[in-house]
Amino acid sequence: MSNEERLTNLEEFSRLIVQWARRADERMNELAEAQANSERKIAALADAQIRTEDAINKLSTSMVDLSEKMAELAAQQTHTDQRLDALIDIVREEREGKPPQANS
Repeated sequence: MSNEERLTNLEEFSRLIVQWARRADERMNELAEAQANSERKIAALADAQIRTEDAINKLSTSMVDLSEKMAELAAQQTHTDQRLDALIDIVREEREGKPPQANS
């Protein structure tokens, strides 16, 4: 092999190395961009998770409040039913001609 052929081969090899280096550099840039994109998405997911947890905590507090209010309403309904039963008894007694009984 002549010196000129060796020089041509070295030049070709040199071009290939430069081409490979450029491709590797492009891939590294693509990977860096993909990583940055992934980091943005992870940050968005973390923010969404925080908002979701806050919403669940608020919902949980609201459910406890609602449960307490429903228990109060049930107690009031029981009291109202008792008073209505007493009123119905009074009306029945009056219709039957009995004098009303004193409540204790």
